Amino acid sequence: MSQPNNNGPALPEGLIASPLSTHVGVEVSGVDLARPIDPTIEAALRDLLLRHHLLLFRGLDLSAADQARFARCFGETSLRELNKSATADKDSQFVSNTRADGIFGTGELEFHIDQLFLEQPLKALILYAVEVPETGGGTNFVDTHGVYDTLPAALRARIEGLRCRHERAYDKRTTADWNVVDAADARPSWVHPLVWTDPRTGRRAIWVNNLTTIGIEDMEPEAGARLIAEVRSHLLNETYIYRHDWAVGDLILWDNLVLQHARPPFDASAARTLRRTAIL
Repeated sequence: MSQPNNNGPALPEGLIASPLSTHVGVEVSGVDLARPIDPTIEAALRDLLLRHHLLLFRGLDLSAADQARFARCFGETSLRELNKSATADKDSQFVSNTRADGIFGTGELEFHIDQLFLEQPLKALILYAVEVPETGGGTNFVDTHGVYDTLPAALRARIEGLRCRHERAYDKRTTADWNVVDAADARPSWVHPLVWTDPRTGRRAIWVNNLTTIGIEDMEPEAGARLIAEVRSHLLNETYIYRHDWAVGDLILWDNLVLQHARPPFDASAARTLRRTAIL
């Protein structure tokens, strides 16, 4: 018997999707990610991602090859973030404060979309929990479709048609802390709409990033910074945020074009390692 799916189409037999929050994400069970996935299940997972933007799987025991095979159900894997140390394999990296090849391992990260400084930002991302702190070290996700829909009409009118420049402008302290190459060695830059229209659905998403958005085109820098800050303040709308506390064996796949993600502060002495696979 097919399982209902939160008012969506019926899912294949045995596949279950349970809402994680009112607006963001579903927890998925009934599929073994350590094996090749049946094409019918694969299509259902792609549809779930399109409609819910985040899929959580719990209690997994996955190899890097398993994770990469699952990632390729949604697109090609990418290693465009540049480690200072050699990567473990051709498909994945580690967000880690314990590994020599770990990147982005420490510190707080505000809500952001990965790689807006490139012409083609990442389509989706996977994180798989290898080791996690007893407390803290979670990841937060915000649905920018929902946030955009609730912006005041006057603010939506002000940002309509604006374009932002994004640059990989990490300073030397940041690149040292995050174990990635210095911005002087790799400083790509690109311009994208402040509000992006998803061609798959026609809905609008907010494309500003406190880490790499350096300004609004054809706007005085201070005025642009104020407007970006005003827009970003609405990303703190709790209605559209899902806060995930990691357990070993959790895997989250999310839509990087629609959701922004963040990492609150946590104890840097507590081991935290997540295997990261980026998808184009």
